[in-house]
Amino acid sequence: MNNDVLSVAIIGAGMSGLCMGIQLRERGIDDFVILEKSAGVGGTWYDNTYPGACCDVPSVLYSYSFEPNPWWSRKYSPHNEIRAYFEHCADKYGLRPRLRLNTAVAEARFDDARGLWQLTLDNGELIEARALVSGLGQLNLPYTPALDGEDSFSGERFHSARWNHDIDLAGKRVAVIGNAASALQFIPHVAKEAAQVYVYQRSANYVIPRNDCAYTPEQQQRFSRHRWWQKLHRLSVYLRAEGVFYPVLLKRSLLRPLWKKWSRDYLEESITDPALRRQLTPDYPIGCKRILVSDDYYQALAGANVEVVTSPITGINPGGVSSEDATERPADVIIYGTGFRTTDMLSGVRFIGSGGRDLREAWQDGAEAYRGVCVAGFPNFFMLYGPNTNLGSNSIIFMVERQVKYAVACIDKLLSNGLRSLDVNAGVMRDYNVKMQKDLANTVWVASCDSWYKNDAGKVVNNWPHTTTRYWWQMRAPDFSDFDMKG
Repeated sequence: MNNDVLSVAIIGAGMSGLCMGIQLRERGIDDFVILEKSAGVGGTWYDNTYPGACCDVPSVLYSYSFEPNPWWSRKYSPHNEIRAYFEHCADKYGLRPRLRLNTAVAEARFDDARGLWQLTLDNGELIEARALVSGLGQLNLPYTPALDGEDSFSGERFHSARWNHDIDLAGKRVAVIGNAASALQFIPHVAKEAAQVYVYQRSANYVIPRNDCAYTPEQQQRFSRHRWWQKLHRLSVYLRAEGVFYPVLLKRSLLRPLWKKWSRDYLEESITDPALRRQLTPDYPIGCKRILVSDDYYQALAGANVEVVTSPITGINPGGVSSEDATERPADVIIYGTGFRTTDMLSGVRFIGSGGRDLREAWQDGAEAYRGVCVAGFPNFFMLYGPNTNLGSNSIIFMVERQVKYAVACIDKLLSNGLRSLDVNAGVMRDYNVKMQKDLANTVWVASCDSWYKNDAGKVVNNWPHTTTRYWWQMRAPDFSDFDMKG
């Protein structure tokens, strides 16, 4: 047990947690720890190493505004480059001494009397801190559906976020369960190796061309020598996302029919088989689910060794997968491309706030926070990439930088004024979220399709309904009249 009380404890060394550590140091707050359950930094980019893994936001924008990287190899750089970028940031900004890797947090409990967060690690160790920051995000807990007979399967099976690189897929029969963002990236690579690939699709995707390309050495050198040139490039990507991508997510947007046509034209150009084309045609409004980008997904599905199966799965047997069409398709390997438990946001950590209130109970009707950062009844606690801050059109790093600035200002207020607790007012948070759901009603996300943006009750708990510019304006600085403070 460590009797030293830290100023801040950060859970997670992904993009959010690292950004928080960097900005705390910039503010002169240096006694903090970053606790990471994995053996390295990078969060989702440490976990997801499947073939073809990359971000669907151009790398020039999926990077910190204060740390541009002129050496991205491609417009959409692969996962190993993104992870290396975050490793570089941890080194450059002196975060290594404050990192504790292979350190999982089991519980975080607020001590009302002392105004401290007490963190119990998996090994039983106790850490105390004045403020607690969750950098757990929304995409960290893999979701694997429960299927009858899965334990009887005689082959290998794994989730895409826990890719088993020891398995050689050459000549194998592979069943891919799921076909959304991750599967769209790894299916083309699996199809190049495997003898047969069965893609089990629950619903079709709207897909548009990625139009990926490599940066030339001349472009990289120009970005390196003239930083303003890369900033201009970044701004153009940002404005395109803000002005062209965002409007498609609104119910009454003139751009939505154009986007739908763009997606359908790409499908028709890529898939000539009428039956397969029908299978791959979505039956829900564009934007209701995540719009995907790819240059090789459709081309892979058209391959002779790939079959798209739309008949629902009824179970798994020792030799493969059964479906409602009364067909048992043989498989040597099953890969789950079934995404994440996105509406949880707690990653197995139990958070206990003021008066012993459990955050899971507080969120029993759906996750909510004030500006995606603060939760009433959980003083001195700040979330990054929290409820209703996910995007369908731009870079989440832009959002997280705004949240970090806001949270650091709150932590500075807490520490510099010797407060015991700083807690967003319950009424303020309630009013904020009532308006949030009202604004979300104007988006396509409330349409009658299942998506990871909603909880089981159909409430949109993940996404931000406005432009990122509006979020930037809202998050310029905390209004401390929104908070209840105790000295």
